[in-house]
Amino acid sequence: MATIMAAKSAVSGDQSIDVVGDKRRTKAHEHFDSEADLCSLFIREFNQLPGWTCYPECAGFDVLVVHEDGRQIGVEAKLTLNVKVADQILPVEALDFYSRPGPDYRLVIVGRITDSSAGLRKMLERFGVQVLVPRISHTSRGDEATFDLEHRLLEAKGQKSMFGRLYLFDWNPEERCRLPAMVTSLPAGVPSPVRLTPWKESALKVLALLRKQGFITARQIAAYGVAITRWTQPVGNTPAWLSKGEVRGQWVESKFLPAFDIQHPEVYALAVQMLEKKLSEELTLSRS
Repeated sequence: MATIMAAKSAVSGDQSIDVVGDKRRTKAHEHFDSEADLCSLFIREFNQLPGWTCYPECAGFDVLVVHEDGRQIGVEAKLTLNVKVADQILPVEALDFYSRPGPDYRLVIVGRITDSSAGLRKMLERFGVQVLVPRISHTSRGDEATFDLEHRLLEAKGQKSMFGRLYLFDWNPEERCRLPAMVTSLPAGVPSPVRLTPWKESALKVLALLRKQGFITARQIAAYGVAITRWTQPVGNTPAWLSKGEVRGQWVESKFLPAFDIQHPEVYALAVQMLEKKLSEELTLSRS
């Protein structure tokens, strides 16, 4: 009987593995306290694969994985597979008609699959969304969880279809997700995440110019593709982010300006660097 149970456990390695002779059961989901831990393992493993880069909290996904040839995988994470994550990973039907940007592939990572969610996994995979669950590997360091991406995800190394496994379904979007200026250190899979959106990148450029000059004008704000209203006008009882400067037409920083630079220090530093380069080139051209 024990042999039969051990064999069954080896087959269902996505959920648990029995340790022969120890009578204890090690479950993969017991290695994760949060979705952030799950994403951390996934990102660490995927970043080790040649040609792939993970962007945390990007384009509305917990993780956006991007290959150097342009292909993208949108990833949502949950400790337990449920209907909510199914709703998050599938595209909104109405928006498809408006050519909303999206990834080539869609993937869900979960800490566990229960008897009640096994059918949901089957349904998602029929819809073209693969569901990955970590496995347990026994090493000299003890039990370790791994997604084993090289063998379980054909896209990871460009392998050919084998043992009945297929490539991820290609959603074939007209436009792929827009990538941020750089890979950030933002944690993925956390509640109420701080996301680096295209608007936030533009706001960081506005902030860099504001601090370089000591002021900014409405025209300069608009030149970065962001509306000037929120910067210069109050919204209800919330004050404007900027105050009027001593010179008419100029706006200066106020205490109500959100700390975008603290939220995204790496991207703010890049915005400052790009601004310095631009100003240096303009100075060189004016002298020639």
